[in-house]
Amino acid sequence: MPTAPVPAERVLDVPAFVRVRAFLRVPAYLRIPAVLCMGTVLVVLGGCGAGTQSAAPPPGGPVAVVASEFGGTDLAWVELMIPMDEQLLPVLDLVTAKAADPGLVAVAGELHGVYSAELPRLRAISDQAGLPTDSPHKGHKMPGLVDADRLAALRAGTGEAFEKQALDILREHLTQLANLAGSELTNGTSPTVKALAQQVAKTRGDANAKLPAAATNG
Repeated sequence: MPTAPVPAERVLDVPAFVRVRAFLRVPAYLRIPAVLCMGTVLVVLGGCGAGTQSAAPPPGGPVAVVASEFGGTDLAWVELMIPMDEQLLPVLDLVTAKAADPGLVAVAGELHGVYSAELPRLRAISDQAGLPTDSPHKGHKMPGLVDADRLAALRAGTGEAFEKQALDILREHLTQLANLAGSELTNGTSPTVKALAQQVAKTRGDANAKLPAAATNG
């Protein structure tokens, strides 16, 4: 089966999206310094005395320093990746349960393992960066993000029609995640997040390359 191109209207303008999300998701206290410099923000917490003047910390005493390694692009990417991964898991479960093509089932199984290992890492970064626990992207309709309507249609499908729907969803999703990972690698600043984005780019690219072969097996 030839690989169907992802329609242009379903391809997210990655750089534009990241720029908007980067600004909106950076905490307010980081936005003003960001206008002048995108470097690391250091917050130094000193002691507070009972009088009108701040008391200096004792000689050799600890000074709390909080450093943020996450830039706006890093935050936007992590925040979007979590629902992207979460909302594909039911698709992978359906493919495993209903698809007749053993190659397609194998790809779904591989991706399920990748996503199950990846989500705890994304959530840990999200917690470290102080992002909200409820993603604003949940329930949205955007390229690569499997919404409730598409999931319901897939669940109702059977036979070859089901497999075609599943392949279309997977191709779009994997292509979009590879694009987003490329944007993070180009524009991100966090070594931790960029290392994860590198893995995402590889795993999604590898899985996407297997889909046309998987569709013709069996």
